Amino acid sequence: MLATLYLIAATVAGFSVMNRLLPAAPTIVRLPAGLLVGIVVTAWTTFGVAYLLAPHTGRALLYGVVTSLVFSLIVIGIFGRNLRPRHLRVGWFEAIFAVVSFVFSYWMIGNRLSYDPTGKHYLLVSANTWGDFGLHIALSRSFSLGSNYAPTEYPFFAGEPIRYHFGYDFFAGALQSGGMSVLNSFNLPATLGFTTILLMLFATARLLFGPKTDAPVRWWRDKGIGAGLIAALLAMTNQSLEWLRFISNDAHGSIWAALHPSLLWKHTGYLSGGPYTNDRISMFNSINVYMTQTHLIVAMGFVLFIAYALLDQLRNGVAMDRRLLLFLGVTFGMSFWLNGVLWIAAAVFFGSLLAIYALCACWRERQNAAAGAKSGAASGAASRATSGGEWLAARREGLRWIKVGACFLIPALLIGVPQAIWLNGGSADGGSLTLHIGYLVCSSTTAPCHARGEMNLLSLTDWSSFVQYWWLNEGLLIPLLILAFVLGNRRDKKVITAITAIFIWGSLFQLGRDLGGQNHKVINLWENLSGLFVGFVLVELWTIAARIAKEERAKRRLVSVVARVGVVFMLIFLTVSGLPDFMAAKNDFKVSVFGDDNEHEIIHWIDANTPGKSIFLVDYDQLYTAPTMAGRGIVLGYSSWASSAGYDIAPREALIKAVYEATDRSTACSLLTSNGIDYVVVGPEERSTHNFKLNAALFDQFVLAKNAGGPEGYSVYDVRKSC
Repeated sequence: MLATLYLIAATVAGFSVMNRLLPAAPTIVRLPAGLLVGIVVTAWTTFGVAYLLAPHTGRALLYGVVTSLVFSLIVIGIFGRNLRPRHLRVGWFEAIFAVVSFVFSYWMIGNRLSYDPTGKHYLLVSANTWGDFGLHIALSRSFSLGSNYAPTEYPFFAGEPIRYHFGYDFFAGALQSGGMSVLNSFNLPATLGFTTILLMLFATARLLFGPKTDAPVRWWRDKGIGAGLIAALLAMTNQSLEWLRFISNDAHGSIWAALHPSLLWKHTGYLSGGPYTNDRISMFNSINVYMTQTHLIVAMGFVLFIAYALLDQLRNGVAMDRRLLLFLGVTFGMSFWLNGVLWIAAAVFFGSLLAIYALCACWRERQNAAAGAKSGAASGAASRATSGGEWLAARREGLRWIKVGACFLIPALLIGVPQAIWLNGGSADGGSLTLHIGYLVCSSTTAPCHARGEMNLLSLTDWSSFVQYWWLNEGLLIPLLILAFVLGNRRDKKVITAITAIFIWGSLFQLGRDLGGQNHKVINLWENLSGLFVGFVLVELWTIAARIAKEERAKRRLVSVVARVGVVFMLIFLTVSGLPDFMAAKNDFKVSVFGDDNEHEIIHWIDANTPGKSIFLVDYDQLYTAPTMAGRGIVLGYSSWASSAGYDIAPREALIKAVYEATDRSTACSLLTSNGIDYVVVGPEERSTHNFKLNAALFDQFVLAKNAGGPEGYSVYDVRKSC
């Protein structure tokens, strides 16, 4: 299968480059990083070729896939000539962790998209991911079946340039063009991507907290392993206090009943719904945030790889590998179209991290220069280090750091910022970045600041709401992160400060028009990186307790036991809300993606008989329509998605209503032709909708292009032949 070769070749090419640039990194970093680098680079090469060829051929995407496959093979030939089996060598503990991570990821992702075992409905989607996949499948099919180029458009708002980070959806479309099923084009990379998230967290924890010597250390004494396991567990679960609702709602207030496995096993539904319900606990804490968004999984894994590589290089100070930094900057810049909001949050972290390290290095140089001056004066020597000399030393060090940091930041910004302008609909379009203080603290009507919509920094009541909100949503995570800052060394304090910059950014600014639906990615990144240090502090507390236990005094040993029990309790407190989430994913009911046999017939007909850039009129506020499932655009789809992307939906709602309610053919034709609409669909949704009162007799005057299911089924009318 071409798609399989395409994906494997991209991965091997990326792995070959990683072996050259990061030879000392463990295999669990280099191999998954190779996959993600391969996706980032080949997605762009494929898109570029397809975009150029689209005006000349209907197989532009297939040619793009073949071209990228050849490109990957060339990269393998150049960088992979020295690849050997030893480059895949992995320790036994890492191997076990990788397998467990993959099994969990496979299970989690498999609960969202699946095949219907009866074969009746072709492809099923879980109810809690149904809304998001309506857009993502439509986008992917607009490339694999349609011709969504020059310009690329939003399928739910055809006729205008896209305002959405569609990079992964395009890559899924490329896989589909190469013969991969819709299910595998989303589920396979998502499974590997979430596995990568867990592996990167584990590897980064080992990098930060592992043994500082080459002497062998038993795995249970390796703080890096302990911190990595906890960080991965935190990423898989949910740190909020929604577990109290499980006890209250499912177990009717009984802790003993809540502990019964059968009750948990049958649990359905996520326990939080904020900010879309009057709930102070956000729905974006659960694993559903990853199950709905493959592009978030892939982008998060890639950002965590960049974080690992930068933290690894920062151990060398200003002597970092500039060639590697340039590569990281270029590929990070290229990744913007995977998830723009996450990209900006990551840029805040990376920029803060480099700035903090640079400032500390400058301060250290100034202190060293001052110490040298005092030493020279004390020995009677003529000191050259005056106050101006101290600042000169700091300035020289600062310039060195600026040059090094520029190797990463300049290419990242030069490549990323144009994408931000493109996918925002231009630099003058408002709504993509606004000041909004407090994130979702004021989203619930129970918050005193709800009427204003955001916090007043001078209000103690609002600060009380702030503390309550984050306690409900993160539990012990923030107190433990503060403790990690206290217990950590200077390097830990630098990294935690940079991580905190993400939280501050997310609490001060709104990216996009849907505060909850878009800005949660900022908080998700902050949570994942914070989990590294929460893991560290729990392991550190356990180690301190073990050290106390060795003392002979009975009181000390009792303190040790209490401390260890406390660590276990805190870990359970941090993760227990994830258990109902797992069951909600497992027990979620499924709905059909492609509808019934009649709709499936219409989808095939549209794909085979209409131009790839055709625009269809259907009832609005629909997620799954025959045209979008066939890769075509519609005048207006699900309004919430279109409006959150920045489109003005009101005129199109009025247009759809006016056409379907038109009293005569000339009126309808005037509206259809002036708005560039090629086909009109009349199906069950149009007949039963509350958005308009269908004038069914109107379409007796139109040319019927296709019908499936008779008078009550689906009918497609050709506007050009009718008008």
